[in-house]
Formats: sequence, C-alpha cells, structure tokens
Amino acid sequence: MENFREKRLERQLKSQQSTTIVIAVLLLLSILGNVFLFVRSSSVNNEKEELTRERDQLVTENQVAEESNAQLQADIQKLNEQVNAIRESAAALEAEILTRDRRIAQFRRQVAEIEELRMRVAELEKLEEEFKKLEVERQGLMADLHKLSEQLSALEKQHRELESKVEQATYLKAYNICVHNHRDRLLGRPVTMEKATRVNRTTVSFEINGNIFVENGSKNLHLVMIDSDGNVIKPSAETFTVAETGASSRYTEYTSIQYNQRSVPLNFTLRHDEKLDPGTYSMEVYIDGVKAGAKEFNLE
Repeated sequence: MENFREKRLERQLKSQQSTTIVIAVLLLLSILGNVFLFVRSSSVNNEKEELTRERDQLVTENQVAEESNAQLQADIQKLNEQVNAIRESAAALEAEILTRDRRIAQFRRQVAEIEELRMRVAELEKLEEEFKKLEVERQGLMADLHKLSEQLSALEKQHRELESKVEQATYLKAYNICVHNHRDRLLGRPVTMEKATRVNRTTVSFEINGNIFVENGSKNLHLVMIDSDGNVIKPSAETFTVAETGASSRYTEYTSIQYNQRSVPLNFTLRHDEKLDPGTYSMEVYIDGVKAGAKEFNLE
C-alpha cells in the first residue's frame, strides 16, 4: 500500500513537471505571439487578453499544483517517518523475538534436563528398591554371620581346650608326692619330726605317670626344695632352664631316668647339714625343665 502511494506521488510530480514545462512553452509562445500581434495589428489584443487570462489560469493552476506538491511532500515525509517508526518497531520486535527464541531454547534445554533428571530419579528409585532388598539380605546374612561367629567362638574355645589338653598330655606328671621330715637318732629308729630345727633328713617319694604321648628315652629330673623365703635348700652349683619362664634355676637333687611310657616310682632322701627355719616349704619336681608337680608342707 505504501509503495503504491509513493508511485502515485511520483506520477503526480512528473505530471506537474510536465505541466510546468508546458506552461513555460506556452508563455514563450505567448510572448512571441504578443510581439507578433503587436507588430501585426491590434486585432490580436483580444487574443492576447485571452491568452493572458489563460496564462493567469495556468499560473493559478501551477500554484495549486505546487501547493498540492508541497502537501504531497509533507505527506511523503510523514509516511517516511511512519515507515522509519515501523522499521524501528520491527527491529524492536525482531530483538524481542530473538530474546524469546533464546528463552525458548533455554526452556527446552531445561525441559531436557528435567526429563533426564526424571529418568535418573526413576533409576534411583529402582536402585533404592534393590538396595532395600539387598539390605534385608544383608541383615539376614549378618544374623547368620553372628550365629556362625558364636559357633566359631565356641569351636575355638573347644579347640583351645583340646590344644591345652593335648599339650598337657605331652608332658609327664609327678603324682602322689609325699614329703616326710625325720630326726635320725644314734640309737633306735628315726622319728617323724615337724619342728624345723630338729629335722636333719627329708624323704620324698612320687610316681611318674605312664603316658603314650611322651616319647621313650632319657629324661632329666630335677628336685627343688624351696623355703618360705624362696631360697633353694642345698642349692647345686649348676643350673637348669625352666621351660615355662626360660629362667635358670638351681636345684636340690638331680637324676636321669629311662622312660618307656610306663609309670616310674622314685624316692629321694635329702640330708640337712644345717638347721631348717620354721615356715612353709615347697617341693617341686621338674622333668626336662617342665614343672611336673609340687607339694607344700609346713615346719614349726
């Protein structure tokens, strides 16, 4: 519509220009005619006046055309201003459309992210269900493990007890340890004595048990008599190693026996050159450094 109006205005401008040219030509011809008429005769005055009137009319029409042209120029200016305003509005709309397109693209990305998050949530829900199932299974397994641990602890305890029994079974023991303190007399039989200062002889008897778990062979037997202060009575110059502690100890009597997995009775007689002190005494028996038995007794 705007292009049509512009073309129409252009045609009117061209028409006015043509009219102006025609008017100019007519004026020139009029002047020439007036000169010609002035030269020829006065009869031409009427035609001249007519031509003058026509010229005035043409001038008036020219003025009207110029005023119309000015109005058209003003309309064209307004139309140009409207076109510029429309272009500016179009540019603003294009910018707004571009902004909205960007926001729409952003929303689409957010929607895609939301869809991905929904998928992940669904996967997490499945994993949570599997986790709950596994947790139930784990609790069941933990209960089974607890029961097995209790059974294992009981079996370990039994195992340790068996090991202790087996270990004890591999050592020899001294049973029925009997300790007698005597006072020897020059005449007559010796007298059993419980008074320390009058004891001059101590007899010890015991029996080594028969044990099929102990190998046959030579066994070292040490007899240790200890007073209430922890001192060895009649200590030897040599020592032996106590297997339990690894410490060295002196002994009162020593003998070596041949063991053949049968019980062996043994007797020792200890003579005291010095007087004994009152107190609690201990008679300990060691076989190959392992304590096989002990007996406590008191002397007044």
